[in-house]
Amino acid sequence: MSEVILVVSGRPERRDGLVAAARHLGGLIGEGRVRLLLLTPQAGVPPLPDVAVPDMVVDVLPAGADVAAAVEARGSRADFLVVAKQGPEDDRATRHAFDAALFRTERPVLMVPAGDASGAFGRRVAIAWRDDAQTMKALVPALRMLSGAEQVSLLAGVRSGTAPPTVPPVLVEHGVTATLHVLPIGSGAFGDLLLSRARELGADLLIMGAYAHSPLREMLLGGVTRTILAHADLPVLLRH
Repeated sequence: MSEVILVVSGRPERRDGLVAAARHLGGLIGEGRVRLLLLTPQAGVPPLPDVAVPDMVVDVLPAGADVAAAVEARGSRADFLVVAKQGPEDDRATRHAFDAALFRTERPVLMVPAGDASGAFGRRVAIAWRDDAQTMKALVPALRMLSGAEQVSLLAGVRSGTAPPTVPPVLVEHGVTATLHVLPIGSGAFGDLLLSRARELGADLLIMGAYAHSPLREMLLGGVTRTILAHADLPVLLRH
């Protein structure tokens, strides 16, 4: 049975890149059927992206629809979601859709940065490793794509005086060879260090758990999650 990959698209100029990323993700996991959920289209803008869509189901949300509820309902029935990295130009509906995808569907979400229209990722993968439920929920659905990766790097934050972790059994049991890289946790922003190390390693995909500490929007995101969502320049697979 093939996986269902739901693309949530707001800005028309981002649709082609998101669809390309979803199709590539489908190939990495074996087989994936792409569905496209379009937020309210702008006047005069064609509802479909300029790509071949004979095998794609397309839904268009009407003006005034409850975007968050629609994304939650459709996303919770999918295996993966694909969304664009947020930017200052995004409208309220797009932001609500992003938050719903990440925090209300309980599904892995692939966040694609602006300007990334190639759909190519998964050859050199970095994993922000923490031995907790959020990280495992993000990692387990990605195991199929790791088997074909050229390089898998575990980026583990370790405080001074603490023993470094070992490669987690879930990777060993699935035959995934990974190299552990210990990153010191200090006074600086760990999210910035994480992104810097991923860039140094040439990673084209980052896998990590997403953390929320409060339902209030201004206090919603954990520090590392907030940094990654704001500054990541590579695709990121997250799961809350």
